[in-house]
Amino acid sequence: MKIFFLMRNSIYLRNYQSIVRLLADRGHQILLGFGKIDEAFSKAAITELVNENSRIRYIIFSQRNWLWRRPADFIRTLQTYVRFLDGRYKDSYKLRARAAALLPGIIRRIVKMIVDHNDSKRWPFIYFLRRIESAIPLDPFIVKFFNDNRPDVFLITPLIDLHAKQLDWLKCAKSLGIKSGLCVASWDNLSNKSLIQTEPDAVMVWNEIQQQEAVELHHISASKVVVTGAQCYDRLFAHQPATSKKEFFRKVGLLEEGEYLLYLCSSKFIAPNEVDFIRKWILRLRRSDDPAVNRIGVLVRPHPQNADQWRDIDLSDYGNVAIYPREGANPIRGNSFDDFFDSMYHSVATVGINTSAMIESGILNKPVFTILSPQFRNTQNGTLHFNHLVQGGLLNISSSLDEHIEQLSRVLAGREVYQAHIRQFIKNFVRPHGLEVESTPIFVKSVETLNQQMISHSTENSWKGTFVRLLLFPWAALSYAPKKANEIISKERDDDDQN
Repeated sequence: MKIFFLMRNSIYLRNYQSIVRLLADRGHQILLGFGKIDEAFSKAAITELVNENSRIRYIIFSQRNWLWRRPADFIRTLQTYVRFLDGRYKDSYKLRARAAALLPGIIRRIVKMIVDHNDSKRWPFIYFLRRIESAIPLDPFIVKFFNDNRPDVFLITPLIDLHAKQLDWLKCAKSLGIKSGLCVASWDNLSNKSLIQTEPDAVMVWNEIQQQEAVELHHISASKVVVTGAQCYDRLFAHQPATSKKEFFRKVGLLEEGEYLLYLCSSKFIAPNEVDFIRKWILRLRRSDDPAVNRIGVLVRPHPQNADQWRDIDLSDYGNVAIYPREGANPIRGNSFDDFFDSMYHSVATVGINTSAMIESGILNKPVFTILSPQFRNTQNGTLHFNHLVQGGLLNISSSLDEHIEQLSRVLAGREVYQAHIRQFIKNFVRPHGLEVESTPIFVKSVETLNQQMISHSTENSWKGTFVRLLLFPWAALSYAPKKANEIISKERDDDDQN
């Protein structure tokens, strides 16, 4: 089977390395496509993966601006804005503002008057926008690419960006009758980003919660949603620490005695200014009446996309506190992954605002704490995915620092009770097929099953579509800024090498 797996950029390989390897090991030809290379998963790292198996190769696409880009972006972004007018997002001010910032104010006001929190109008309006968007011609470069390379299965991630530029690829694949699968990259993607604006032939999700989101929030047919588990975490279940506790303490700068709390920082969108909050948190720890709390060590781990704020911060006045790695690090492979794993493994518990690392801490059976802060209201309770951790039983949640300290004392004194809840959450959210069952083989089987399905391709070229194109053409022509045509700028292996 020939598989073309398109990723917005190379960093998504961190979630799909195990999938690519197993598919290749099972004899399938894998072509990886990237919109750009992220240094967190560099070209050298991709080449290393490719060199493991002659069935894997990759290409990089240059940026493309084609005639219909502006109308397509506008209509897709408008759909995203409309999704956040759903009553379930009434407290999601920051999510709504992120989409609203990409649209003219007059458009927002008109749309809000029409569909605000009204399901009976909202989805018909979305479908109306989709009818208009479907009239936009297919990108001829993408059509030619698919015809030249003709995969049996087309996989795509993440697809749900605000502008949904990857949608052009999915539209072309469906038009040409190529079987397609959306790989949901993370726990927040279905609730936090754009709508799935063209329905693929399969949507691979982690758990039943995401399955419900795909159906209820995106109107995807339930029969097309496949629960595979979170394959990106498989390696955590089997990994072992690279350092002893004593070695790790020396490495990060903690005192070589006692326990420590790991504070997991969040992304810039979730917590743009986290330093002041962490100072207040540590100060409250030190003022606790419980010696187990006021003497505990603290390791602050900056988020790799939000580490600049930690460059010149000194927390030495608070006692046994360290910041590591100060410059941030994406825990994808090698030493950076070992450091991340060891920081959780050797900790007694973890604390954070809203980050996927909380789930990873749960896999290691560490109690996880969060404090509801007015400072982060819009990116805690203002996001649906945060509540998955709360309702699922992973998070020990408090509404103030004082309540948090009391909770911390209680949990540290009897961790075993809470660890049972943690394991149940991990089973439901990360490995729904069983704690001992790896998700990667299930995901790969779903791809192979997709190849065996009968799929009818979509062809729609009615007179209505032609009329809409004529109406949109002046807008497209006036907004078009010619650039160098899209081309493949890197090809790791010639086709002849794949035989």
